[in-house]
Amino acid sequence: MPNSDNAPVFNLLRVPWLPARRRSGSVEIIAPWQITDCIDDDPFTTFAWPRPDFNGAAQEFLIGLLSTAVTPTDEDEWDALWRHPPTPEILQDRFKGIAHAFNLDGPGPRFLQDHDPLKDGAEKEVAALLIDAPGAQTLQNNADLFVKRGHISVLSRAAAAMALFTLSAYAPSGGAGHRTSLRGGGPLTTLVIAGDTLWGRLWPNVETAEQINARVGNPDLPDDPEFIFPWLAPTHTSNPKEQGRSTSPSDTHPLQVYWAMPRRIRLNFEMAGENATAQKCDLTGIANSILVRSYRTKNYGIDYAEGFLHPLTPYYRQKPNGPQLPTHPQPGGVTYRHWPGLVIENRDKWRNPAQTIRHIYERHRPIGGGLCNDKLRVTAFGYDMDNMKARAWIEGEMPLLTVADADIRGALEDFIQHAVKAADTVARLTVLAIKSALYDRPKDAPGDYGFVGEHFWRETEAAFYEALHEAERLARDTSSNSDDPTRSARENWIKILKRAALRLLNDHAPLEGVEDRNMERHAKAVSFLHLALRGQGKSGHALFEKDLAIPAPKKSAPRKKKDAT
Repeated sequence: MPNSDNAPVFNLLRVPWLPARRRSGSVEIIAPWQITDCIDDDPFTTFAWPRPDFNGAAQEFLIGLLSTAVTPTDEDEWDALWRHPPTPEILQDRFKGIAHAFNLDGPGPRFLQDHDPLKDGAEKEVAALLIDAPGAQTLQNNADLFVKRGHISVLSRAAAAMALFTLSAYAPSGGAGHRTSLRGGGPLTTLVIAGDTLWGRLWPNVETAEQINARVGNPDLPDDPEFIFPWLAPTHTSNPKEQGRSTSPSDTHPLQVYWAMPRRIRLNFEMAGENATAQKCDLTGIANSILVRSYRTKNYGIDYAEGFLHPLTPYYRQKPNGPQLPTHPQPGGVTYRHWPGLVIENRDKWRNPAQTIRHIYERHRPIGGGLCNDKLRVTAFGYDMDNMKARAWIEGEMPLLTVADADIRGALEDFIQHAVKAADTVARLTVLAIKSALYDRPKDAPGDYGFVGEHFWRETEAAFYEALHEAERLARDTSSNSDDPTRSARENWIKILKRAALRLLNDHAPLEGVEDRNMERHAKAVSFLHLALRGQGKSGHALFEKDLAIPAPKKSAPRKKKDAT
């Protein structure tokens, strides 16, 4: 719908549309340039959308915006802007240069919408923009148990804009020709957080011009916004019947990773009736004069090929020298077991933290000092997807390892690798022991015992951070002159793991009622776990010698029988 009746164009860089919460608790609707308003007195601390995926995507939107329009030339300028955030007026002025690319409606190119009006596109209800909305097959099978049909039928322009950006950033598979996001379906995002302000959630993740130009992409392309904002030009279709092809990093500016547009979509806007109270946004509850009930879509949008590296996502390889693939959330949430690959480089170098985390490590003056301080953290979030189905929204925070001394940092990274590997082994041995105590054929045990492992990780998380502090203390102790300063911390760690494992064994395969089961089977399972946790047997020896890198305890010599006299 062209904006009629002199209705103003909804420009996402000029009008207030983002709900944000101040430290005092009040929530305001702000424009992007207002994020530093009253930063010294009552700063904004978080976004306040009623959906967690919108809050995560809003952070990515602003990080991309700042990286695009307020790009620091180098580390010195980055550091200066961190210490002295730009005023709202400065941000407003910097955003003017790209504001033409952020019109959500009106004539001309529209934000994240196909250059073509798609008049022959399929019509869909606006709720289909939401990643966790039930699909056609779910509705047909009457299986919409968690997110009910009909809950969202109308969105405000603000909510529609956020839904559109969220879908573009995290898009799962949408059927034939409906492309996933540049990072695949449901990618994991990791951000550095410094302090408790919104600026502290955004600026630590903003790239310098040097970092942008060093990233995959083609910085030598003409200085034309269409190479950054793909909706400013006709869609680079991937339809093979139209001689379409995949889009590679060499086809785009490095900044397009923030503004990728895998789906071909055009929102349908309509004027609200006279009874505006009946035209509230179903998501925000705010009445609007222009609303969105549906959109048009076609398949074969931009198909982003392998090779793109999004700076906010960790990557992994399936084999040496293989392509780097984006990491995706898994069931069970984010715990300390994800440190290797999310917070530090994994020992096998097959899993690497996001570039934004590596940039923080490379900075000469860290934002926060010390280990595991409350001012410098990593937040990880994203959809746990089962192909086209969203199983859960995963989100969690963990401390960031910020130690300047290379030797101490190396010792702590070594400790983390050993501690996490040992915990993973003990968790698996515990699950195996429980299933072996309960069933003759543990591999064929009915049900999913993954919850036991998740319980194990949660139960040992606080102890892990305490052990990490102990490892730091030992690594800093110059009086020890030890080649392996954290060994005693690892020796204590296995004791913690042992207590947690035996508690879970007793909880899920208790002695009570064992007379109704196979007692010999139960005894063997219990003995197996005890021996492994003492470093005996093949599993126990590997746990100590390989996972923890400490000597397995030697078996005590059998006592000699005294001669009868």
